[in-house]
This record gives sequence, structure tokens and C-alpha cells, in this order.
Amino acid sequence: MNKNITMLIISFLIVAVIGVMQQSTSYEQSNFGDTVVFYPQHEDDETLWAGSAILEAIKERGADNVYVVLVSYGTGIKVLKDEKYSNLSNQEKYEYREREFLDAVKELGVKKENIILLPRINNSEVTSFDLMERTALDFERKFDNVTHVAHTYKYDWHLQHLKNGSTIQSLYNSGKIKHALYFIKPRYEKDLPISEKIIYKSETTREKQRIKKACMAYKIIDEKSKREGIGYKSDHKSFEDLMIKNRSILHTPNV
Repeated sequence: MNKNITMLIISFLIVAVIGVMQQSTSYEQSNFGDTVVFYPQHEDDETLWAGSAILEAIKERGADNVYVVLVSYGTGIKVLKDEKYSNLSNQEKYEYREREFLDAVKELGVKKENIILLPRINNSEVTSFDLMERTALDFERKFDNVTHVAHTYKYDWHLQHLKNGSTIQSLYNSGKIKHALYFIKPRYEKDLPISEKIIYKSETTREKQRIKKACMAYKIIDEKSKREGIGYKSDHKSFEDLMIKNRSILHTPNV
């Protein structure tokens, strides 16, 4: 065989192998610091877009070192605008959503004491990104090696999600935090550069069951326990897709 053709084939194979490796899920080298903090903007964001990443963080760093910070009230959701909920105060609406959230993160294995509810700390009914920023800086001061995991600051149609991500990205760009990652919705995966993409996939039966139970926490309807399945009603397709694919897609601060 012609030497030039042989070299061309070898080069092609090397490029192909590298491409496959870049797109595959690899945990040989951790992407997480010793402490990992997730910042879902709304109830259900942590499960839909970061569930498998949370499971991986707990597996790698232990449940003691993984935190979830709920940023917003989530009461602006379309489901809660139904006449059925018109007699509820905004606080009562939030509590319906909070019950689903607490159940879901419990199923993901997050410890109760590692859940921070900013709506319970906030003194108004308006989301405070300043409070989110202060919380991130508190973690950075308290621990030596923190990974902050927020919504994407670039690939989303939801303005609050983008603001959530840009809050963390601004801290990263200014050097106030040292390490950050961002989760995105699957529809935007095609927009990510391969070199900046990280995929976590729940592959074991136990992991898949945790994802499923977290999803089901947003589907429960039970009048006695004041559960209305609000999360599932709002976006059932995303929950169903998650239980099939069992993935979280993240990107670095470099996109």
C-alpha cells in the first residue's frame, strides 16, 4: 500500500478515536472539586437538567459534600395560574412546589441539612440574585475547593435561567470563585463545542431508580399531603425523556 495512503488512513483513525473519546462519558478524572454546590433556579430544574450530575457528584465526593441551593420561588409557573389555585397566597403556592422539590432531592440522595432554600431566607417574593451570589461566596470562603454548578449562561430561552448562570459566571470571570460548571437542556446539546461538553449518564439500575423516583416526586397528586404534581403537569415530556435517557449535559465556563 502506498505510504502516503497508509499515513492518511492512520491519521483518519486517530481523529475518529479522539472524537469518540471526547463525546463519551468518562469519570477517570473528576470534574468536581471536594465540595459541589448545585443552583437550580426553580423546583424540578435540579432533577430535569442536573439529576445524573448530582448522583455522580455524590458518588465521587460523598453526600456530606454535595449541596443544592434552590434560588427562586417558582410560583410564576403556568400551572399555578389556573383558577383552581386562585385562592392560594404566593407563599402557599411556593410551599406546594417546595414539597415536590424536597421529596425529589431526597430521592437523589441529597442530605436534608445540605439543602438551602433561598426563598425561605429572602425577605421578598421576588427572586434575589444578590442572595444567590452571597451564598456562592459563602461557600467559597467556607471550603477550599468548591465547584459551583448553575444553569447555562448562554443556551436557554428562559431569562431567569440565563441570569442564574451569568451570576455564577460573573463571579468566575472576576476570580471570586475558582471553578464552575453549567447544566443545559438537551435541546441545546448540539450547540456545545465538544471540547467543553461533559455528559453524566446514570447507567446502573440503582441510579436509574433514583432518577425515576425523583421524577415521580413531581407527579404525585394527593390532597391530604397537599401535593398537586405541579412539576410534572408543567413539563411531562421532559420528565419522560429524562427517564429514558438518564443524562445530564454540562459545559465549562469557556463557551
